[in-house]
Amino acid sequence: MSRQQNAGAENTLNGTEGKIFQLAKPYLTVRNNEYHTRSAITFALRLLEIVGGDRDIVIPAVILHDTGYDSLSEDLISRAWGPQKERHITRMHEQEGAKIAASVLRDVDYDPSKTAEILQIIDGHDTRHAALSINDQIVRDADKLTRYAKDLASWVPFFSSTPLEGAARLERLIDEWFFLPVSKEIARAELAQRRLEAGQ
Repeated sequence: MSRQQNAGAENTLNGTEGKIFQLAKPYLTVRNNEYHTRSAITFALRLLEIVGGDRDIVIPAVILHDTGYDSLSEDLISRAWGPQKERHITRMHEQEGAKIAASVLRDVDYDPSKTAEILQIIDGHDTRHAALSINDQIVRDADKLTRYAKDLASWVPFFSSTPLEGAARLERLIDEWFFLPVSKEIARAELAQRRLEAGQ
């Protein structure tokens, strides 16, 4: 996925989704989360077209899933990322994100029954082992797919490895991370593209 495609993700949102995204932006300034969120939106829309699911649940959940990092210090954020991440800190961002999401969705007068599922997905999207629904699977797979769309060099600081070692690690994680077969296919295709870009 190119940066140009990623930048256009916001243009694919409907009116209510666009309002949610605008309200979420102030909470997406850390860890390059706005870029990450745009990328996840693009993947989520692609998965929705292929496997179905409820867009009214999936897209707001994707937009708001990482807003909780805004509530954490830089030190805590750094400890919540990478192979040695501290699970309790990752859990904190889920809980804080659910609180922020509840406020944002209330501000746009979102359907309470849909809000409940969105908050449930956000509150566990990185630490819950089993997926709650097809909507949860799409959100979580779209979130992980963004890691395969980034430049290989961007993985080095997080994995303490060369780009190719980082790519090999991500390849090993495909079967562990993804719920949907099509997500695994997309991850492998993205990884192949990253390797081509790196001249490997």
